[in-house]
Amino acid sequence: MTEQEFIATLAPLTEDITGTAISKEQLDVTFVDLEIDSLNQVEIISHVEDKFNCQIDDSTLRTIRTPRELMEHIAKVTTAA
Repeated sequence: MTEQEFIATLAPLTEDITGTAISKEQLDVTFVDLEIDSLNQVEIISHVEDKFNCQIDDSTLRTIRTPRELMEHIAKVTTAA
């Protein structure tokens, strides 16, 4: 998965859920600083898991703070599968 593919998936999801699309420039901004609360973050991650056909365990979910960390983890688990 490329950064561009990830953004193409993530941007419309965040826009649907929060009203604001995430851009490439915001990959390293924390979800908190993007004003995405924990409930919305879980919803976004759930949709990303469905899109990329993977599962993120709860302990890992608690460590993901930025969209880039989410992207990197998705890339790692989809490559390992």
